[in-house]
Amino acid sequence: MKDLFPYLPLLFVAFGLVIVLVSIKGIINGRRFVRQAQRVQGVVSDVRTRFTGQGERLRANQWPVLTFTTLEGQEITTEAATTSGLGTGDETEVLYDPQDPTMAVPAENAGGSYGGIVVGLIAVVIGVVFFGFWDGGSRSGCEIQRPDGSFESVACPPGIGTGG
Repeated sequence: MKDLFPYLPLLFVAFGLVIVLVSIKGIINGRRFVRQAQRVQGVVSDVRTRFTGQGERLRANQWPVLTFTTLEGQEITTEAATTSGLGTGDETEVLYDPQDPTMAVPAENAGGSYGGIVVGLIAVVIGVVFFGFWDGGSRSGCEIQRPDGSFESVACPPGIGTGG
């Protein structure tokens, strides 16, 4: 396990980059949806609450059920594709996919969020900081002090500065 510890910062960087890329993809897909979606007025006819986690980590997410009439006159009632803070009876602008009207979201939630990018970048920064400044013993070098008081990096003699 000790041999894996020096790679922990790289895991932070890798996971952070994955989070950033997935978030960017979500934003692009959200914006594509907004561009092609139809916009109509609707109402929240119900709210479904889903719980995730356990104990102190128990979280509730509210998924609004939207009722609206498409531009073609079809009445649709469907659970929104995103969570929302809207309550039953709230009127809202609804964006729906004209090819599949059951794919709908409150307009205020469309387009994606930058929160994932921020979280991913924080993970990357943590990994880079630890990777750049933490010396896990495997990358340490040796220095010698010159007569003028300055230091010079040199190759370490065998068995010194290698963490073993």
